[in-house]
Amino acid sequence: MEDFDKTHGKLNGTLSVKPDLKVEINSLFIAYLLNAVGSETLTIRGSEKSAYGKLFEKLILGALLSILGFKFVERDNLTELNKVFWLSEQGERRESDATLLYTPGKGVRFDIGFIGRGNPEISLDKVTRFEREIELASKKWYLATIIIVDRIGKNSRIEKLAQKVGGSIVQMSMSYWPKQVARELNKAVGYSHKITALSDEAFEKYIRREIQKVPLEKLIGLQE
Repeated sequence: MEDFDKTHGKLNGTLSVKPDLKVEINSLFIAYLLNAVGSETLTIRGSEKSAYGKLFEKLILGALLSILGFKFVERDNLTELNKVFWLSEQGERRESDATLLYTPGKGVRFDIGFIGRGNPEISLDKVTRFEREIELASKKWYLATIIIVDRIGKNSRIEKLAQKVGGSIVQMSMSYWPKQVARELNKAVGYSHKITALSDEAFEKYIRREIQKVPLEKLIGLQE
């Protein structure tokens, strides 16, 4: 503050909030004030980024799993255990972006993330963050893990790490990546879907048609 005062001169003043509450204004007070305003701005932006990210995750995963033939359900009102999924569950350990139940005892947990070119590596934690089993309706369910990312760096070891713990990675930067998700589902729980056999042209037409049937408002909580 001494250097600031020497360069710009001393700052003096008084701020009255109430008749009995006055604060002396000086260089140190302004520095604290600007720091607080800056921190609040970053917090708001971070919160907005997180909120939009969660919305995007729900739209992408919800639409994808709906198109693949699974029904969206609310975790708290679970009455079906076959070919259903729910979104963004906060479990005892860590949060999964989507949980899918295929047949009694078999399911998949999904995590979606964006790495970017500047951050080519995902930590091992991302492929080991979920418990391999959960209990529903007095029955233990084996849960595989599928992680969907935008891209993987050239020197990344994440795919090998995922394989070691029974997980798999799908890159959205790859052409027709939903087909790969369907293939990974087949490997994980034995579920087959016809999109894996479609030509690229037929696949695009199929996606355009089926996306119209997805309950997008329900996925993001705008419809009961």
